[in-house]
Amino acid sequence: MNGDELYALVESYERLGIHRAGTETDRATFDWYERRLRARGLSTERVAVPFDRYDYRSELTADGETLEHLPLFYEWTGSIDTVDVALIDLGDEQGRFGSSEFEATELVAATGASAGVLATINSKGSLKAANRTIRERHGKPTVLIAGCDLERARAANELRLRMDAALSPATTENLIARNGVPGVPLLLTTPLSGWFRCSGERGTGAAVLLDLVERFSSYPLLVLATGGHELDYLGVRRWVASAPEPLAAIAHIGASVGCDEIAADGSRQPIRTRIARTDAPGATADEMATALTSVNYRFVADAGSWGGESEVLCELDTPMLSLTGAGADFHTPEDITADVTSPLTMQHVSAAIAAAVAALVRSIS
Repeated sequence: MNGDELYALVESYERLGIHRAGTETDRATFDWYERRLRARGLSTERVAVPFDRYDYRSELTADGETLEHLPLFYEWTGSIDTVDVALIDLGDEQGRFGSSEFEATELVAATGASAGVLATINSKGSLKAANRTIRERHGKPTVLIAGCDLERARAANELRLRMDAALSPATTENLIARNGVPGVPLLLTTPLSGWFRCSGERGTGAAVLLDLVERFSSYPLLVLATGGHELDYLGVRRWVASAPEPLAAIAHIGASVGCDEIAADGSRQPIRTRIARTDAPGATADEMATALTSVNYRFVADAGSWGGESEVLCELDTPMLSLTGAGADFHTPEDITADVTSPLTMQHVSAAIAAAVAALVRSIS
C-alpha cells in the first residue's frame, strides 16, 4: 500500500472511537479488522477473551468547575461523594507510573484522605493513562488529571470527587487469521485496544500489519490481533497459554510504529523514541538494523529483554523481531491521526519494517 492508503487506515481506526477493551468500539474494531483481513484472502477465527471490566461514572470539580480526569482502573470499587481529596504530583513516581502494577494505594493512604487525585506525567502536560492488571486492590478512589491542570487544582479551595465504580463481566477478543499457504507460519501480530483513540500507538501498527500481509502473501502466515493490551497484555497472555502451534518466526508490531514529529527543518520525521529488538543471528540482525535505523529506530540485537507484548511472546522461544515505542502523545487523548503521523511517514516506515521482516523470513527459509 502507498502512504495515503496506510494513513487512511489509521484514520478509519481512529473514527471507530475510544479503543477500550470489552466495549462496543472494541467489538466494532475487531469487525473492522476482520473485514480487511478477509478482503486480503485470509480465513479468520475470533476467540472470546472474558474478563472483569472496570466500569465507572465520575465527576471531579475544582471550586465547582469540571476537571478532565480518568479513574485509575481497578484501584477501588464503591460509591463516594467527598471533598476529602488528596492532590498528589506524580513527578516523583515517574519510574513506577508506567507499570501495569503501579500502586496508588500507598500514596493516597499516606495522606489520610478519603480519595486521591494524581497529576500525571507527560511532556505536553496532558492527561496520561497507565496500563493496569485486572485485580481489585482495595485502595481508595483515585483519579488521574493532566499535569497542566495541577496548579488549577492546587489553587482550588475545594476539590470534590463523585464516583461510582464496579466490576462487570465483559469480553474482548483475539482475532486469528491464516492465508492458507502450506508450511510452518510466520506470525504477524499487533494489539487492537488501548487508551483513548490511540491512533499512533495502535492504529499505525494495525495499518502496517495489513501491509505486511499483502507483501508476504506467498509465505505461510498466521495473523494474531489481540484485545486487552492495556490490561497487562490480556489477549496475548491467553493466546500464549493456549499452547499455539509451532511458528517459524514472530514479527511483533507493537506501539507507535508509524508515529512522527516535526523536525528542526519543519519536515515530519519518524520519532526516535522507538526500539527494535531481535534475537536473530548476526547477518540477519545487520540487515534489520540497516532497514530500521533508516526510519529512526534504535536497534538492539541479541535481545536479553523484550518490550510490550513480546514480553509474553518470547515464552514461545521462536526467532522474533519486536517493535515498540512511545510518542509524545502516547496514552493521552491527543493521540489522534492528524497530530501523530503522516502519509509519507507511514509509507517509509512500513517499507522499512517490511525489509526487516524480509530479512527474518530469509533467515528461516
